[in-house]
Amino acid sequence: MMLSRCFFISSTTIIIILFIAIVPTTLFAFQLTSSSTIPNISQTNLHNFLATPTNWPQIVLSSHSVKCPSFTNNRVDVPLREGDYVEEIFGLPPLLPLSVVWKCVSSNLDDGLLEFYSKDGVPGFANECKMFFNIQQIQQDGQEELGDTTCCVVKLIMEFEMTNPLIPLAVPFLSIDNNLALNVLLPRATSRKYTTSI
Repeated sequence: MMLSRCFFISSTTIIIILFIAIVPTTLFAFQLTSSSTIPNISQTNLHNFLATPTNWPQIVLSSHSVKCPSFTNNRVDVPLREGDYVEEIFGLPPLLPLSVVWKCVSSNLDDGLLEFYSKDGVPGFANECKMFFNIQQIQQDGQEELGDTTCCVVKLIMEFEMTNPLIPLAVPFLSIDNNLALNVLLPRATSRKYTTSI
């Protein structure tokens, strides 16, 4: 009886291990959405702030630093143009140096659309990563929109496919990180950078 029970447990463990090893985890995609209203800033200023990678570590706790990838020479301290690249380092460097190379695939200032894509993502963890910003200027207190005297609503959508079965455990922390960035750190950073009045 004990032998058969041990065999059953061992068999179940082997099946679970084989399932994780054989079933392609890239079948599981995730989408995280966050939004916020940023006061006293124009659509142009907010778009350019988010399109400039050196600003990212100021507003994202998990973002350690950014740099230009070795295969290109575009600047990362100015708003990226379509086709530009940036390597974002996060995690706990040097103990756990994770990074992702983003390509700016869309930067439409008039429509307030900004999109980054990484096919390889974070090797061993996730791929097919997308970061999409929708930035829209809105009226405030019933006044007409007058450049920097208005607010902006910004929506962030992040998508990725997991390549590691542990990724679902990290999703709640990523969601908290994104919401903290948009609702707390982004308004603080932009208020320091841009002096505006209503």
